[in-house]
Parts: sequence; structure tokens; C-alpha cells
Amino acid sequence: MASIRKRDGKYQVRVIRQGHKALAKTFISRAEAVRWGRQMEVMIEQGVIRPETSRLRLADLIQRYLIEVTPAKKNARSEACLLAAWKNWECADRTLNRICVADLALWRDRKLATGISTGTVRNALAALSAVYRHASLDWGMDWLVNPVMRLKRPAPGKARTRRVSEPELFAIKTHTGSADLPPLIDLAVETGMRLSELVNLRWEYVNLKERTVHLPDTKNGDPRTVPLSSTAIATLEALRSGPIVRLNGRLFDLSSHAVTVAFRRAVKRARAAHLKELSGRGITDDGLLSNLRFHDLRHEAVSRLFERGLNVLEVGTISGHKTLQMLKRYTHLKATELVKKLG
Repeated sequence: MASIRKRDGKYQVRVIRQGHKALAKTFISRAEAVRWGRQMEVMIEQGVIRPETSRLRLADLIQRYLIEVTPAKKNARSEACLLAAWKNWECADRTLNRICVADLALWRDRKLATGISTGTVRNALAALSAVYRHASLDWGMDWLVNPVMRLKRPAPGKARTRRVSEPELFAIKTHTGSADLPPLIDLAVETGMRLSELVNLRWEYVNLKERTVHLPDTKNGDPRTVPLSSTAIATLEALRSGPIVRLNGRLFDLSSHAVTVAFRRAVKRARAAHLKELSGRGITDDGLLSNLRFHDLRHEAVSRLFERGLNVLEVGTISGHKTLQMLKRYTHLKATELVKKLG
């Protein structure tokens, strides 16, 4: 921001911008001072005058990204959480020229040593890398070196192979206090839709006659139309004729986070009840209802589609997966089902 003051009959203008060296010059006329101040501000905005790495902190860079870039993203909530953690990093108060690959390597090793999954570490590093990349490409900081790109990242973890059984689904739906969770579970298993797609469903996109639901906005940005099974149709018809009618046209009035919390609580209650029953019968833990996440329902749905005889192209069209590699990570066929096909 430019400031002008009169001193000894002359006009001194100063341009101060965080991360930049203060610019100052003295003029005989006020008009010249104003003109020069505006010119310097424009040059800073255009990146002609570059910030000093000795003054710009990583925390400042992250804060600007959180304000200007993150809110427009579909994954704004998760990215904001990751970047908030980076702002609390012990090195975030350092200036950019004092952050190196060795600092990130130490952070990586410490996180992995505490038992945090490689996927979580990779996601956090990707979020930080996005800040550096955006600053370099869109904010004119082409001098900025991205240390994340030079860091050896941990290998991706193995894909989850957890299948969800019908007894588990029944127990979870029985032990939830949410009226919305049971139909959400049924639709997730029958359609393979992502949680974000399910909670954003609107009646205007549901066609019960043609047995389809249109998703205009998906994670990968491409709209798709999902065919509905008879079970999914029955679930939707029950919702439409139910006692709750939402004037905003939405099927569910819950956020993805709220569904995740409700699912976790229901699993915890159902597992506690199951373990109590086993204990009364003198039976040890059989693993039922352990290590379950809502996203496992998408895995289960895709696997069931293949077991019903659909081919790769058909399953990908329903689930929205663009590559065979990603589809394979979500597919876990039961050997017993394959035996039936072998004859």
C-alpha cells in the first residue's frame, strides 16, 4: 500500500507490501509521487518486482492460498485441514529461502514413525506442493523452487480389500440414531456412488420411471447418469413417500462429514453389541464390524457389479472410474463367486 507524506516541501512516497523490500522515493510534486506509487503497486501485482525470499514466510504463502484458491475447490474442506496443519509446522514461520528438502524429509520420517499411513503423508505433501505450484505459475513467483518436487515420497499404500457383509450392513443400520443413514447405506451399496455424490442428490435428477439418477457434478468433473437397481428404486420410493419432505429438493440434509461421523458411531455401537453377544456365548472376536469405513461401501458396490456379470466398461460407466487401474483398486471379487463361474 502506497503512503505519501510531505517533508521539507517535498513529497516522500513509500510502497510497503509483505514479502517485498520497502520502496521509497521523493518528488517535488504530489502528482508525481502518486503516479510513481501506483506504478510500483502495478509492477508488484504483475510480478515485475519480485518478493524477497528472505522476507516471505511459508505461513504467509499458505494463508494467501487458503483465502484465494482453496474455497473454489471441490475438496476445499479437506485441503483446508491439510494446509492448516502445514501452517502449524515448526518450519512454517521460516522464510521461503530457509526451507529445504531436508526439512520435509524430517517431517515425512517423523509422521511415518508415528504410524500415520503413507496415503495421509502423500496427501499432505500434495497439498503443500499445490501451494508452491500455484504461487509459481499464477502469482508470478517463477523464481520459487518447490522443495516437495525434490522429495522422495513414500510409496502408495496397498489398496483396501475390505468387503462388507449383509449382516454387517444390517447391524449398522439397526444401531444408528440417524434416519438418513440406512437409505444412504443402501444407495451406496447399490449404486457405487461417492459419498459426496450421495449427499448432494436432488429429486430433480432422479427419474424413477427410467430407473436412473443424473449426477451433474462429480469428483472428476464429468457428469454421469447412474442406472438404478430394483433395490435402489425401492429405497428412493420409500424416501419420496416418507414423512420428511425437504423444500430445497435435496434427498438428504447432511454433509459428507456428518454422514462419516454417523457411520462411525453406528459401527462402534453395532460392534460393541456384537462383542457383548459373543462374550455371553463364550466365543472370541470374529472380526465382524471391525475396520469399517463408509468408503468401503463403494468398494463393495463395484465388486458386486462385477459379480453380477457386468464388464469393465459397464462398471466404469456406473462408478465413474476413468482408468482400469483405479477400477482394480476398488474391485475385490470373492473367490467363492469365481468358482461358480468356473463350473
